[in-house]
Amino acid sequence: MGGENTTYPIIMAIDWGTTYSSMAYAYQQDGEVHEISTWPKQSHNYPKVPTCNLYGPGSKEILEWGYTAKAAMTKPPYKHHILLSKYKLHLDEASGPHTPLPNGLTVVDVIADYLRLFHAHVLQTVLRGFGSAFEQQHIQYCLSVPAMWTDYAKAIMRQAALQAGMITPLDPPHRLLLISEPEAAALYCEKKCDQFSIGHGERFMICDAGGGTVDLIVFEVAVSPQGRTLREVTRGTGHSCGSIFLDERMEGLLRQKFSKWGNDRPLTPANWVQLMDTFIHNIKPQFDGVDDQYLSMPAVPGRADLTDYDIGLEDGVLTITAEEMRREVFDPVVDDVLRLIQHQLQQTLFNCQAIFLVGGFGCSGYLLTRARSEFSSMVRVITVPPRPELAVVRGAALAGITPRVVQARVARRWYGVDSLMAFEVGVDLPHKQVQDHEGQIRAKDRFSVYVAPGQQIGVDECITKRFVTYQYPKPISSPLYASSSLTMPRYVDGPMVEKIGDFTIPLPHIPGAQPGHKIMFELRMYFGATEIRAEAEVNGMVVSTRCQFTG
Repeated sequence: MGGENTTYPIIMAIDWGTTYSSMAYAYQQDGEVHEISTWPKQSHNYPKVPTCNLYGPGSKEILEWGYTAKAAMTKPPYKHHILLSKYKLHLDEASGPHTPLPNGLTVVDVIADYLRLFHAHVLQTVLRGFGSAFEQQHIQYCLSVPAMWTDYAKAIMRQAALQAGMITPLDPPHRLLLISEPEAAALYCEKKCDQFSIGHGERFMICDAGGGTVDLIVFEVAVSPQGRTLREVTRGTGHSCGSIFLDERMEGLLRQKFSKWGNDRPLTPANWVQLMDTFIHNIKPQFDGVDDQYLSMPAVPGRADLTDYDIGLEDGVLTITAEEMRREVFDPVVDDVLRLIQHQLQQTLFNCQAIFLVGGFGCSGYLLTRARSEFSSMVRVITVPPRPELAVVRGAALAGITPRVVQARVARRWYGVDSLMAFEVGVDLPHKQVQDHEGQIRAKDRFSVYVAPGQQIGVDECITKRFVTYQYPKPISSPLYASSSLTMPRYVDGPMVEKIGDFTIPLPHIPGAQPGHKIMFELRMYFGATEIRAEAEVNGMVVSTRCQFTG
């Protein structure tokens, strides 16, 4: 509970990832960031836990999560159960359409199920460390989200956190902060600016390459007596080309090799799991593009002699040459990442002094080698910071402690509302012509622009427009529209324009006003934060309003 100015003594940051999730926390008083590295049924200390849920056949009730869920699937009693993973990709509209989730589950359900069990574990661990001085209501949450996500996808995350019991409908909105993943990583890497001599007016790129998504933004550093601040200088870009796509390509390569065995004593499902685990944990992180790779084969039922020279298998060891590994597995995915980096550099007119590779895929030595060979003539520093897989979660915790480091962001799309405007003969479509309440000829459905793509917006910057309503005393419903069009949209029902949500503005009591009277109001929009918010001023009274985003 509490108002808009409530501060919370504990910050809990969650990086909910496609393949793995992590949590870091900080105590406001000392600002030190800690992460959790012990998880149920974990075989070794590692600060991440698998993002997966276990459900029974036909059931909507989650049974297990994380390492426990993965371990259960190897046991015979669970062979008909469902292990759900990689469902974060369902929130990336660009990578769809997606196969419906099983058992009638929705994306909000499975995210909320996971967050509820994940949160229960981390909450117990954190509060145990603080003794009896604190309880859950003393925690503020920072949840990282891909910068490429739509406003609707972000709204789903907020809804899932609510459904998981992390926050309540009565909490002020800022109790749960959403922060973009590359921005969180930038807050982490900002601490390294002195080490790499990145000074006032200089720029660095964050390439956050995770399991599912790769997100990139360039930030400019400003140094003043008050400290260092950052501002976005490019429109962030992102794509689903994370390291799980290496896994998919590797599995495709192996299936192609072993397809010649057909149904004659083929590999079992357990064999496939073991082979892919070897690739994911041993080969993928170490691959440098130079050395051939050797996979030790698990025991295959009915095959005593594991030798097949046609596919490079000898005495139970499968050889895959470095050239084949590059061509078939790594290069198609790495090339996608390099194209995204190139696009960001073009936006800066190649004025960028450093590139930081972060995230699980950001640890890849081969990705670093390729990035350096491609861009080192243009960019002074291309590096992987310490503990890159924790850059996002640790940065998200820093965002809760020092929330004003990033001063400005860059809009990715056109945002606007529908409005009546002066009708332009020969320009406006004839069927858009209407007469307003005062007898003026107007064009309906015009796209009234609040923000243009590429526009830099301060985090607290308010963009105001004046409107008229004749609906009093009914609430005003103001739809919000967005477009990725290269040119300014003219109409809200035009091509490439989509309605992304509705703002409902309750009208206060206005002395002397009659139903249907002309009422002037100001609609103020704030686009500088990770989530859009709005307020209206009617007759000198300010009414806050939340947007209901639609998919």
